[in-house]
Amino acid sequence: MATISIKGETIMLEMARPLLVNIAMLFSVLFIWNMVMPFTRASSINLKEKLIYGAISSVMALLCMLFPLEKFGDTVFDLRVVPLILVTLYGGKLPGIICTLTISTGRLWMGGENAWVGVLIAVIGFIIASGFGPYFRRAIRKWKGILFTGGVFILSYIVILILFLDPLQSYFYPIYFTAFMIAYFIIFYLTERLVMINLQLQETVYLEKLSVAGKMAAAIAHEIRNPLTTIKGLLQFISSDTEDVKVKNYAPLMLEEVERTNKIITDYLMLIKPTKDNYEQVDLNKVVKDTTALTEVLASYYNVKIHYEEKGEFLIWGNSQELKQCLINLIKNAIESIEGEGLILVVLQYGTKKGTVDIVIRDNGAGMSEQELEKIGLPFYTTKSKGTGLGTMITNRLIRNIGGKVHYTSAQDVGTTVTVTLPIIKQ
Repeated sequence: MATISIKGETIMLEMARPLLVNIAMLFSVLFIWNMVMPFTRASSINLKEKLIYGAISSVMALLCMLFPLEKFGDTVFDLRVVPLILVTLYGGKLPGIICTLTISTGRLWMGGENAWVGVLIAVIGFIIASGFGPYFRRAIRKWKGILFTGGVFILSYIVILILFLDPLQSYFYPIYFTAFMIAYFIIFYLTERLVMINLQLQETVYLEKLSVAGKMAAAIAHEIRNPLTTIKGLLQFISSDTEDVKVKNYAPLMLEEVERTNKIITDYLMLIKPTKDNYEQVDLNKVVKDTTALTEVLASYYNVKIHYEEKGEFLIWGNSQELKQCLINLIKNAIESIEGEGLILVVLQYGTKKGTVDIVIRDNGAGMSEQELEKIGLPFYTTKSKGTGLGTMITNRLIRNIGGKVHYTSAQDVGTTVTVTLPIIKQ
């Protein structure tokens, strides 16, 4: 009995060693991958990035295949399918196909009577991951997609082994599939953590740029506002007491430009003087309803319809006028992005995160490229022919000031979706 026990422990150690090596290599390449190409929540990736994703995931799979478990009959087991599922869910079909072809080629090169089973498992893994891929990439909470994909694949894997291979030793299944599941979930957990860390870094950089813009505002506001006030007063005085036709014609235009300049300075000052002194309990439903009513006139001028949906009653802590101005800016941007007839859908609903509410503004306008999305909210950046880009930047700042976030998703010629997430008051 002692001899059998020692033999069993030896076999388990022999199985555990290559599995641990596989897991270590997957983790190492994952972190190197993030250093070369940081993981983000990009709604789309370009062809070059897809090819790089496919190449790196192929390297991860080949490294696993270099250190397999001892052969069971004529079949080789390792963790090669984990990077395949990972890259297909995050990168799409093209990098998944590249990784699948690499795994299939490597397995056929290794040879053996059951090499085709290894190829079949890789193909099934790709089909399952590509099937869940669209749902996974749309979802804000990724773990449902991860669980469904992993669960369906493991069940399919077990069925293939039962149907096409001779029964393996009883100890094989719990050891191998436990290691597989551990590697699978830890890889995805680390990937999600890296995504969040990268997003936080982007947020930090963005806030630093806002801080720089605020310091600039403080420096120039005092120096410019005083002469502007003098110019405005003199223009009003001259235009009210003159018979000169040219002065009467051009004075209103000059006053309008002075006011526009003054407004830009005021907008800048709002970036560096956020205050919570005037915050109160706000009925969000009323604010959003009033905002859509206000913007319907502008929308009808552009031949655009606004449809508003409420999915609950929500109270938040903030300033109703500031919030209304933020929503007006966002809806106005949506209206101006539409050429011809269009529709803007405004939805007020419970947020994906507990204790939050989402204001979703979706249009069917021109949309934006990935490069344009990355610059949204930066000082002086705008996609409009006229504008300073300060409206979006101020909107983001005011939303952050009440503990909220603004998230943009867009596709060219499809439209843009802006999701404003705010914390609700616990009732």
